[in-house]
Amino acid sequence: MRLWTVQPEGLYEKLKIEKVLHCDPAQSEWVTECGFSPAYDWISEQMKVRVGSPPKGVIYPFWAWHTIDWWHQRPDLRRTEFRAYKGNQVCLEIEIPDNMVLLSDEDSWHIVLNDAYYGDCVDEQEMEEEDAWFDNFPPKEQAFVKMRSWEKIFIVSPPYESAWECRGKYVQATFWELRLEQVVAIRRFKGRLH
Repeated sequence: MRLWTVQPEGLYEKLKIEKVLHCDPAQSEWVTECGFSPAYDWISEQMKVRVGSPPKGVIYPFWAWHTIDWWHQRPDLRRTEFRAYKGNQVCLEIEIPDNMVLLSDEDSWHIVLNDAYYGDCVDEQEMEEEDAWFDNFPPKEQAFVKMRSWEKIFIVSPPYESAWECRGKYVQATFWELRLEQVVAIRRFKGRLH
């Protein structure tokens, strides 16, 4: 599977020396500063179930792009999605076996990040009914139902868009390790934030 991951240039230099790297949670501001570790714990558990256990000592996966704006192709680094990087960066084009990758809908991933229920509504009336249904559960059961609803983020095909839902427009990929031999191309760029 062809993927694209954006990483600090220093990480690529480290990869050239060590040949294989694993995610370092201490280097992820999404985990350390934004408080999203419960969502990352959940995706890691899903990785274990759907892809297999991580190498010993690995907690979180690496992330990459599979699809941006409906296209599975090399990302345009001038897009808004890539403006929030600082310093020297690399966009690594990588090839990873399909069975080692978990694909998920990036827009829907925000439901998990926000610890919200992922409903099935298609209009405002259905949303109100579904919210009332969900609110009637006791807290422990709500948590179970909510986490089960998150599994819908893995539905990335067929691509679909309506006024209430979009899937497959932005598809992200997670995988346990990054190997130097998986890198097929590299593009360097400078982050716009200083």
